[in-house]
Amino acid sequence: MSSTAEGEKLAKDQLALSYDIKDLGDAKLILGMCIERNKESGDITLSQKAYCEQVLRRFNMSDCAPASTPLPSGLTLSSDDSPETEEEEREMKKIPYHEALESLMWLQVAT
Repeated sequence: MSSTAEGEKLAKDQLALSYDIKDLGDAKLILGMCIERNKESGDITLSQKAYCEQVLRRFNMSDCAPASTPLPSGLTLSSDDSPETEEEEREMKKIPYHEALESLMWLQVAT
């Protein structure tokens, strides 16, 4: 709320005049982002690791291996790479890759 303890107290006192407030201490989680504070340097770090893990669980990909890119660079996909049999198509429909990547791509837009 403020860069000084006095300013923080003043802001809380002013808010308390209009609202019932309760000081819960430093925020640790807000809007799905983990907040970490370095008390020595004053640095604040935001992490969306919990959101990423939630997306991976939602799409049954918790055990996937991390990679800098999901496909080799320069790879060109075509309709020849599409499922050829009904069995392959059923298997592909079990994992909604597009929706999973879209959920994770929003992290890049937001940062």
